[in-house]
Order: sequence, then structure tokens, then C-alpha cells
Amino acid sequence: MVQINSEFVVKSHRRHLLLGGLLMLLSLLCVAMTIMFVYVNNSANRRVEDIRHQYRVISDRREAKVAELTNQVIVLQKKLESPQGQASSKAAGKANPTAGQASPPATSR
Repeated sequence: MVQINSEFVVKSHRRHLLLGGLLMLLSLLCVAMTIMFVYVNNSANRRVEDIRHQYRVISDRREAKVAELTNQVIVLQKKLESPQGQASSKAAGKANPTAGQASPPATSR
């Protein structure tokens, strides 16, 4: 018959148990690190979204201001280009002579 060396079997099992425990601890460490990474990544993404939202609001305000100024420029350009605006400016120029063109008042005796 074959004799089983019980001391060898116990050491072999102990080695397997220690190795299994070590691998299980390493796997728990990996799980914990993954959970921490997901949490940190989620909070960072939330902060990035908040910053993007703030810049979107700022950009919308800037676009509204640009649109308002563009409309004002268009109105002013139409006033300058209209024939009525030119005629009224010419008439205003003839009716109100400048200081150098004004004739001295006539004195009456």
C-alpha cells in the first residue's frame, strides 16, 4: 500500500489557503479601488458639467448682447442709407449755418 505523508498534505493545504487568502485580499483591494475610482470620476464629471453649464449661461448672455448690438447697428445703417435721412440732413445743414458762415446781424437806425 501507498503511505500518505500527512505532514506534506497539511503544508500543501496551508500553502493553498494562504495563497487563496492573499489572492482574495488583492481582489478585494481591486474592488475597493474600482469603487473609489467610480466615485471620484462621478464627482469630477459633476463638477465639469457645472462648469460647462456656467459657461453656457455666460455664452448665451454674450450672444444676446451681440444680437442686440447687431440689431442696433442695422437700424442705424438703415437710417443712414434711407433717402429721407439724407434729405433731412441736407435740409438741416442749410437751415442752420455754421458759425463761420453766419452773417452779422444788421443794425437798424
